[in-house]
Amino acid sequence: MRRSWLLVPISKAELVAQAAQSGADAIVLDLVELVAEQEKHAARANVQAAIDTIKAGGAEVFAQIDPDFLYLDLHACVWPGLSGVVVSRAESSRQIEDADALLSRLEHVRGLLPGTLKIVAAVETARGNHAAYEIGCASPRVSGVTLGRADLIMDLRPEPSSEIHLMPYLMQRLIIIAGSAGITPIGAWWRAPDRGLLATPDNTYQAALRGRAIGFKGAMCLRANQVDSLNRAFN
Repeated sequence: MRRSWLLVPISKAELVAQAAQSGADAIVLDLVELVAEQEKHAARANVQAAIDTIKAGGAEVFAQIDPDFLYLDLHACVWPGLSGVVVSRAESSRQIEDADALLSRLEHVRGLLPGTLKIVAAVETARGNHAAYEIGCASPRVSGVTLGRADLIMDLRPEPSSEIHLMPYLMQRLIIIAGSAGITPIGAWWRAPDRGLLATPDNTYQAALRGRAIGFKGAMCLRANQVDSLNRAFN
């Protein structure tokens, strides 16, 4: 089980180096949320070096890619040492099937064993949540699924308390879907006023304990000081 998933912008070499020493089970090299549009071309050129840095620290390496830039992102990210990809804002089984096909071709070209690269689907919109079961079953590569709270807030709109009244339902529904599809649900139960991935270490620990209690098997975070909280809660 991967207890902690630390997202880090691939454009920041110093943050990648820090992440490698964080103790995270998996480090996600982000090309979507944390990298400015004008920096993405240069960031794609850094992936091989970042994979080597993280592998030296002992963590697994995933890359978060944009399905709208599937060809560019996967060609930049698929190298020996990569364990898989997180498909950001996944909304359909077709996106996963397209990623599967391109991953198969790149495994052959880049010298990776066939079928070794995994896919984690991030369902971050109403459409993605509606199609979550089909997404989870779209490819044998799909090993996990996670919610994206920040994007869901923008898509569904929060209540005045800054909470989404549907969030407990969506989390529990995702766990049922993951169980039905035979994949791992990834997440934690954050509460206002925390901004989830940016919560304090103690609040991260409490959110992870709540998440574990309802069935999540690990969670993502944005700060190295949250990693230990996740590791302890999901241990």
